Amino acid sequence: MITSLLVALAGHQHSMLGTAAPEFVGSQWINAAKPITLASRRGKVTLVHFWTFACINCKHNLPAVQRLADKFAEKGVEVISIHTPELAEEKDIENVKKAVEKNGIKYPVLIDGQYSNWKAWKTEYWPTLYVVDKSGKIRGGWIGELNWNGAKGEEEVAKLVENLLSAK
Repeated sequence: MITSLLVALAGHQHSMLGTAAPEFVGSQWINAAKPITLASRRGKVTLVHFWTFACINCKHNLPAVQRLADKFAEKGVEVISIHTPELAEEKDIENVKKAVEKNGIKYPVLIDGQYSNWKAWKTEYWPTLYVVDKSGKIRGGWIGELNWNGAKGEEEVAKLVENLLSAK
């Protein structure tokens, strides 16, 4: 049995849980030779990470997201990061590139300056991490800092990924 988890700041379930994940919108990528589609990821579990570089909660999540990326890389799981700016300086792609380099981010980063992905995924908070199953459905995730104040978001997301990897 696969459990789904998407914890919100207010404790409510996210409206996208159990639905088909929206396809990525945009052609500006960092750390990707060509645009990535969710359709090309069918048959694989994908972590979709919404963040912005000046957000302190996002900064706190980066090491946990990298650990998840590293832990599951050999099993075909990939983190697709979507940078959706909050502040004016975050809208400049050169600043995003510098932040990606400074933070040692190696996974693909999609630039979402027009909020197209943010809106399609019905995202409300930075950071948000979604877990997409092999069939392309949003099966869970985490809103906010994964390990804030004893939260076990990183562990819960890892368990969900393990469950989804073992599912037929």
